Amino acid sequence: MRGRTRWLKTGAIAAIVAVSLTGCLKRNTDTNISTDTIQTTSVSNLSTLPPSSFDQDLDTHLKDATAAAATWHQDALLTYVSVELPADLAPNTGREVYVFGSAANIDNWYTYSVAEDTGKFVRAIIPKEDYLGRNLDPINFDFWTMNYVQALQLAEANGGADFQTNNSGTTITAYLSERAPKNWLWWTIEYTAPSSETFSLLINPFQGNVVDESGNEVAPAGGQPTPATGTGNTSSGATNTTNTTDTTQQ
Repeated sequence: MRGRTRWLKTGAIAAIVAVSLTGCLKRNTDTNISTDTIQTTSVSNLSTLPPSSFDQDLDTHLKDATAAAATWHQDALLTYVSVELPADLAPNTGREVYVFGSAANIDNWYTYSVAEDTGKFVRAIIPKEDYLGRNLDPINFDFWTMNYVQALQLAEANGGADFQTNNSGTTITAYLSERAPKNWLWWTIEYTAPSSETFSLLINPFQGNVVDESGNEVAPAGGQPTPATGTGNTSSGATNTTNTTDTTQQ
């Protein structure tokens, strides 16, 4: 994938809610042997629902945010996305934040925050010194082909679900930005336990491979966890290493 990119436009993505509860009751009436009731419960959440089912709503949110940012400055371009998720990963309950920068206003970010459950939004202009700093490049939409739900599911499959199981009440935040390693575009999925311990993985939104904060491969694109490097970074011993800038993201 290309490393740093200049200011680009557009976006895509979305959200639908589904909950299924199934059960079955069997009884053998032909013999004296009765079968106990068997009930199987399956609750759908962000770890199991099809990621594509969220595209329409997410796309609408991004378009609304982009239109709002254009009223701030016409050249406003998306530089950062975050999604705060609850511990139970219930769909349609997160908070999305879209952050825009402008060459016409180099000291401030424009933020558009929307609640997925109500659609209510808050707009704000925030000094870069107070939020995220100045060193963010605009998102390259050419390499943004994966929404946060798909990225989350990859993180869940590569250690995130285990971290949640071992740390009840863990909350999750997804971040999309161009960052180390390689200054590529990454989804960062960060798990935070009530004890403040964290676990994080980076997902390439173009290829689908998973790495840790140092750039070590956890799982190849579409593959299973890589032996010997199949763990992410935790706050107890992770080192965030910046790699030399790569010129491609492919």
